[in-house]
Amino acid sequence: MNIRKVIFAGIITALIGAMFGLAVTKISGREERKKILLFGGAAVGFAIGAFQESVQQQKKLRDDEYGDTNSWK
Repeated sequence: MNIRKVIFAGIITALIGAMFGLAVTKISGREERKKILLFGGAAVGFAIGAFQESVQQQKKLRDDEYGDTNSWK
C-alpha cells in the first residue's frame, strides 16, 4: 500500500471538508463555532479521504492478485 497516496488523498479531502465547515458556519450565522466546524470538517474529510484511498488500493491489489473475477466469459 502506498502510504503517500493515502495521506495525500486525506489532505485534499480534509481541505474540502474544511470548506464545508466554513460554509456551514456562514449559512448558520454562528461565528462563535467557526473553529469547531472548521476542525471537525477537516478531521472528517481526512478520515473519509484516507479510508477511500486505502480501500481503492486494496481492491486494486486484490484484483491484481486474483485476476478479474467479474468477467462473464
